[in-house]
Amino acid sequence: MTVTATSHQDTTKVGTVTVTVTPLTSIAVTCVPTAIQPRQTSQCSAAANGSVVASVNWSSSIGVISASGLFTAPQVTASTPATITATIPANNVSALSAVIVNVNNTATLAVDGGPTVNGVSIGYPNGAYATVIVCTPGTTTCQTIDHVLIDTGSVGFRVLSSALGSVALPGQNASDGNPLAECYVTPAGYAWGPVALALVQVTGEIASSIPVQVIMPSNFSAAPAACTSRTPGGALSTISTLKANGILGIGLWATDCGSACAPGGGRQNVYFSCPAAGCGTIAVATSQQVTNPVTAFPNDNNGSIIAFPPVFSSGSPTATGTVTFGIGTQSNNAVTGVTVYAVTTSGSNPGSFVSTFNGTPYPGSISSGANANYFLSSAITGYPSCPSSGFYCPSADQTVSVTNGGTNGTSGTVTFIVGNGDSLVSSGNFALSNLAGPGDGRTSGFLFGIPFFYGRVVYTAINGANTPGGAGPYFAY
Repeated sequence: MTVTATSHQDTTKVGTVTVTVTPLTSIAVTCVPTAIQPRQTSQCSAAANGSVVASVNWSSSIGVISASGLFTAPQVTASTPATITATIPANNVSALSAVIVNVNNTATLAVDGGPTVNGVSIGYPNGAYATVIVCTPGTTTCQTIDHVLIDTGSVGFRVLSSALGSVALPGQNASDGNPLAECYVTPAGYAWGPVALALVQVTGEIASSIPVQVIMPSNFSAAPAACTSRTPGGALSTISTLKANGILGIGLWATDCGSACAPGGGRQNVYFSCPAAGCGTIAVATSQQVTNPVTAFPNDNNGSIIAFPPVFSSGSPTATGTVTFGIGTQSNNAVTGVTVYAVTTSGSNPGSFVSTFNGTPYPGSISSGANANYFLSSAITGYPSCPSSGFYCPSADQTVSVTNGGTNGTSGTVTFIVGNGDSLVSSGNFALSNLAGPGDGRTSGFLFGIPFFYGRVVYTAINGANTPGGAGPYFAY
């Protein structure tokens, strides 16, 4: 078409231009980024001849896409392509693009001194931390929580109420209809708080709705004597006392207490019913107990693998490792180059193998939540305790040799160094491979903590789960 402009003041002044209008027969769709994790987003746009086409209808083969082209990935069990379609409503011209939704089963672990309080690190040595996303189930109300301690020696997710921000988790009721609470005891003290449901996500792995413990919300009943009397330690209700914003227990069991806390079990001081008048002990079905999040992952749900590089004997300021979920479920978690040590499932030390030291057998176990190799006592080892900490303080480095034996008949010798704990802790380094201490309150035998993980790949298989290394529970390294 020809457009003509004529001057009002001088009609002899005329200008023309020819405009060619062609039908819009093709568009191109671009999504950024092209590979995301479950619950992450990718922004999509449609363009023709270099210009954005604003009026399009969006659709996706999986997940949800908004009117503005923002695609939100769903939970998937394996790497899955999402087909994104943009259609011009006037003439039904459309175009496709693809976004890959991956299940990244590996998260970074950081040993860095721990979270900060008022901008200052708490200075906790050998704490292995990851980042966890917590959401109200069935919503997009979520909180990203850093410095969550990863612990193969416990089961379940526990989080400080103060770390949840605006996320409100629905509380659970005991069988009598009253709010349900848990008393979780560690060697350092007790964590008290209600049991609630939460979506828990670590990297691309999602446990959609599992029972968790919220530690010390201000509007909940105080811990009863039946809880506080279980330990001489105090309340683990702050970052400084818990040494973390939360604890992610990915140990050997599906629930933190199992049949022992269920009706008919022998432990009645872990879970509590909390009416307005106070809290009393109560038996709890396993389905309501604080749950190992790994068991609720869609596919990589039979265990985990933690790997750290070696650390110098004098220590390092920091260390970076990984936790990989699943055993033999993906190409990056095969069982290779390790010995499987099956552990006990009952008795006085469930979850243990046999650790033989100087000809005497003791119970042995592995916990990434322990910040030192804790074992025996000064009376047995001859190593003096540090005057200012709970570690061993020999005048010179000592070499310890232990033979571990699994209930499946496997055995192998482990050698580690015991350094002067006070000197190591005061060095300013947080990754300390020679840190060790008496087993008081933790074990009557050997509890191999984070120093054991340095330079190793350690597998933790969940009880009853099938893996290429055999059925859990077991440790392998």
